[in-house]
Amino acid sequence: MPTNYLDQFFFIDPANPPAFGSSLVFQQLTLTDQNDDNDLDRFNGDAINGVDITRSWPGDTVTVDVPGQGPVTYTGITFYLADGSRVFTPTDGQVLQNGTFQSSSFVNSQGPLDVDDLGPICFTQGTKILTPEGEQRIDDLAVGDLVTTRDNGAQPILWIGRTTVEGHGDFAPIRFKAGVLGAKRPLLVSPQHRMVVDDWRASYFFGHKEVLVAARSLVNGDTVKQVKRDQIDYVHLLLAEHEVLFANGVASESYFPGHALTRSDREAQVEILTLFPELDNVTALQKKTVLPVVRARDARMMAV
Repeated sequence: MPTNYLDQFFFIDPANPPAFGSSLVFQQLTLTDQNDDNDLDRFNGDAINGVDITRSWPGDTVTVDVPGQGPVTYTGITFYLADGSRVFTPTDGQVLQNGTFQSSSFVNSQGPLDVDDLGPICFTQGTKILTPEGEQRIDDLAVGDLVTTRDNGAQPILWIGRTTVEGHGDFAPIRFKAGVLGAKRPLLVSPQHRMVVDDWRASYFFGHKEVLVAARSLVNGDTVKQVKRDQIDYVHLLLAEHEVLFANGVASESYFPGHALTRSDREAQVEILTLFPELDNVTALQKKTVLPVVRARDARMMAV
């Protein structure tokens, strides 16, 4: 049965880019995973806005001059469509912003888009994060504040990212009812935000005592639902290592930039290195997740 996803796109081909300074305005398009195999490519009738995908190029980049912010580089995938359109969507955890074209790079090898790479990974405003001083609203936290990690005690926040997006489609938050996974109160997170699952299913299905599972893979239509909002404010908390934090009482992950920090989020990289010069070896930063990650195609039996 086909599954649809909504995500942001620029109409651009990084291999044949527009002139420097050209306006880029993102649009939301629907991706259809025709055979529901959790990836999108030129096979099996996968489509974007109903138009078949003919080629896909993961690893392309687009640099955009965003008003009031400066150059932002997005790493993502470019799709060629049957009607001749060329569209690009980020896969590095960032949210597209309108601006003017600066530069691009392109790859020569085709490949699929894994649906796990869609959308941002973050908390929402109003979430209460456990700190050494007790629970504090994420809105009130600042760089340098300490948060309580499960495995390494109190750790300082290195960087906080804040993004406001339309809260529907792929960006609509996932709501966990109070009591689910230990939640003290309802919890909203982005669809890709990964939660700690530590019950029998983790060891039975995956051979690990604990695993990380994307929130949307836990949706059951009852106690865990995807809910629409006109707008939603997402917040990233970056620590020196990928850690387990407690949000509204639920064990979940801190922000994991992975390759994004070293390849695309240049402004964040500069900011972090200016404040914390001891982290000058960014390529060594957070190469490993705190727990094994269950991919979407394997996670369906984990719905709580």
